[in-house]
Amino acid sequence: MSKWIYGLVVAASFAPAVLAQTPQELVQDAIAKQRAGDLNGAVNEYREFLKIQPDAATIRSNLGAALAGLGRLEEAAAEYKKALRESPSLPGVSLNLALAYYKMGRIGDAANELARMHTDASHRDQATLLLADCYLRMGKNKDVIRVLQPVELQRPDDLAIAYLLGTALIRDNQAQQGQVLVDKILRNGDSAEAHLMLGSAKMNIRDLAGARDEFAKAVALNPKLPDVHVLYAQALQATGDPDGAQKQFKAELEVDPYNYDSNLEMGVLLREDQKYEAARQYFSRALNVRPGDLRTRYQIATLALLMGNVDEARGELESIVKEAPQFTQAHVSLATAYFRLKRISDGNRERSIVQELTAKAQAKQPGVTPK
Repeated sequence: MSKWIYGLVVAASFAPAVLAQTPQELVQDAIAKQRAGDLNGAVNEYREFLKIQPDAATIRSNLGAALAGLGRLEEAAAEYKKALRESPSLPGVSLNLALAYYKMGRIGDAANELARMHTDASHRDQATLLLADCYLRMGKNKDVIRVLQPVELQRPDDLAIAYLLGTALIRDNQAQQGQVLVDKILRNGDSAEAHLMLGSAKMNIRDLAGARDEFAKAVALNPKLPDVHVLYAQALQATGDPDGAQKQFKAELEVDPYNYDSNLEMGVLLREDQKYEAARQYFSRALNVRPGDLRTRYQIATLALLMGNVDEARGELESIVKEAPQFTQAHVSLATAYFRLKRISDGNRERSIVQELTAKAQAKQPGVTPK
């Protein structure tokens, strides 16, 4: 996440809520332990209290906060959800649940929670930046623009908004509008954020060498800036340096273990090295970041084929071609799965579809005269 988003996450309060009435001794002790940093002790005492009063939403939220502080994010999310079922308007719980999802790399779930908050005017400011960051990580540039353009008009000097919105505009091929925000950031001094945005703009117009150089400057200024290594890696790939690209993909994952593109690319590299189980872990992480993503699902299906799980691959590939009937490679792999399952007529049908799609694609190439 960017330095501004990181500040938002750090600033988000996980402080325990205090009951309006005098709490029982057990709860008082748990709160005191939590404030003193004895999170394990607090967790144990909150759990004991909840055995007696399981519908105490405030205490359930406090338990979630203590678990989050211990890094037990799955358990924390479960407690936050229970607290919200008991008391949907309990302050701070929705944001804390979204943050737990975000830190687990469940970006889609975080975005869903934050989107609900964003529709509530009383919580909109808390949710806006983190929601935009989630959308950017999911590749939903138009959603970033939708969320941030009205806010940018109200807060024109907010560089966090300028960075997220400018990046989304550039990635959405609205380079001229994005450049205005790049210039705004550059006026505050040379920065990694500005070079990252300029590099993205150059990638969009296929100035690959120029993009590579901008990304290199961004890496030098701030090697921990989200996406900086993965974009540099993609530029290196495009300019003929696969070894350098692989190093940058790995560097991105050291900064952000849930970066979508780096997980996908590392999965592909490991699959090519026949390290199938390791590849599956990277693909699964990519799918957590972008639930339902066709590229990742296709990679998982082809991995299943390679591992001999042919029927599993068939089911996923059938689902993919139903959703994306023009996905030629998915039809190729599905034909392979059918032939391996001795479903010859189905395999032949898929092969015919591949031939048809290939002919259409070739007919669209420059210089090809339709017959």
